[in-house]
Amino acid sequence: WYQRRVAITAGGLSNILRFVARERKYSSLYDEQDLLNAALIDEILSVVDSLERVNVSASEIGTILNTLASYLKSSSYLAGDALSIADIALCCHLTAMDSKLIPNSLRTYLSDTVKGNYEMKVLKAFLNWTPAGLVV
Repeated sequence: WYQRRVAITAGGLSNILRFVARERKYSSLYDEQDLLNAALIDEILSVVDSLERVNVSASEIGTILNTLASYLKSSSYLAGDALSIADIALCCHLTAMDSKLIPNSLRTYLSDTVKGNYEMKVLKAFLNWTPAGLVV
């Protein structure tokens, strides 16, 4: 129903978020003109993507989540001082996980992000978006 194809495999969520941010020009979430920040977001997304692999052990999940938590030591968000598609991707994964696997630092991060209602503004923007050529 649209001409561009988006992979829905490992890394699918990240690819979809990048696509929507580019298509709708959500530069506040993913600004490719800011090469350093875009590279940091891409780096974080690749770590988040590893949560999508099949047969990931609880130990591996713990290591991945601790790696992601390390990005939050100097900032409220994964890639700086503002919400990005990396935060959206991680929040999606965290809300779908067994809470026993989530370290306390990421529980606090998730709670603070949800309380800030940032994701609601983002989701509303995404819901107002339809791919070119799609008849609703």
